[in-house]
Amino acid sequence: MSPQATSKERAPKILHTHHSAYRCFDAEETRRFWEGIMGMELAAALSFDKISGTDEKLDYMHLFFKMGDDNFVAFFDLPDHMRPELFKIRSGFVRHIAFEVATEAELETFAKRWRDAGLEVTSDLDHSFVRSVYTYDPNGIQVEILWKEPKYGEILAGAKGDVERSMKAWNEKTKARKDAYRKAHAA
Repeated sequence: MSPQATSKERAPKILHTHHSAYRCFDAEETRRFWEGIMGMELAAALSFDKISGTDEKLDYMHLFFKMGDDNFVAFFDLPDHMRPELFKIRSGFVRHIAFEVATEAELETFAKRWRDAGLEVTSDLDHSFVRSVYTYDPNGIQVEILWKEPKYGEILAGAKGDVERSMKAWNEKTKARKDAYRKAHAA
């Protein structure tokens, strides 16, 4: 079922992302990457023995790594619920997290830090409005560092004016494939 607007009342404006949360295999290994290599402060390491708001037992740790804008990248370490498929490297089309830096030199610094740490770094990619470098964290999550090209605002402003046409064309182009998939996988 596709989500639909349920109210004519305008939704409040979302201020920003507070945190994005992911599973991690090992809290300490995750800390070495996000604090040691990425330079984010481990602001909280909260240990629990039951699911919040319930009496259901579950040992887990919730880690919060602080970014420069006071937002966080967070991780759950659940040692009793390990499934190897959760930590396999996946395509960035499936899951990735992108972080913006202020200068091109800072982008280059991250690429160097990653290489110095023995991480594989995807070549510098120019997406025409941002430049990006990529690596993977210890949990199989693709990490992107991006720098906005000088014409970033101009390019996105032009794209914004084309949203409805682009969405309509895409939906028409992909509808038959998606309908066939839904039909084949209906419960």
